[in-house]
Amino acid sequence: MSGSISLQILTPLGSAVPPAEGSKEPRESVEVPGVEVPGLYGELGVLPDHVPFITPVVPGVVRYREGETSERLAVGAGFVEVTEDGRVAIMIERAVRSADVKVAEVTARLKEVTAELDKKTDAIDALEHRKLANEQAWLEAQLRASN
Repeated sequence: MSGSISLQILTPLGSAVPPAEGSKEPRESVEVPGVEVPGLYGELGVLPDHVPFITPVVPGVVRYREGETSERLAVGAGFVEVTEDGRVAIMIERAVRSADVKVAEVTARLKEVTAELDKKTDAIDALEHRKLANEQAWLEAQLRASN
């Protein structure tokens, strides 16, 4: 057992791995003892020497420890790939660190989206419903990450 995995968190805008202490630039990857990822059927825990796989990621919270620091990031939908060589790549549409969540703004927007979904009790366009449900899941993920 190797003891750590190389974690990458990638968005269309680049790496979402937080900067090292004392730096302002995001890192390409970070060595961690394990990571928790929101999967399609629940939370996935990945430790060193995990069997390789690829699976969807749903909006939720990615958690990992780096030294004594616990990191939480709200993430959007995407995929996670675990490779044989101990690399975990989380490729998602968006991400925000827990410290960067604007709780008041997110809470207000979540109320709007939830109200919009609640009042759509009649026939609703499937695409519109999916967009609202995805936004609701993203907003809820940000609030969970901020706690």
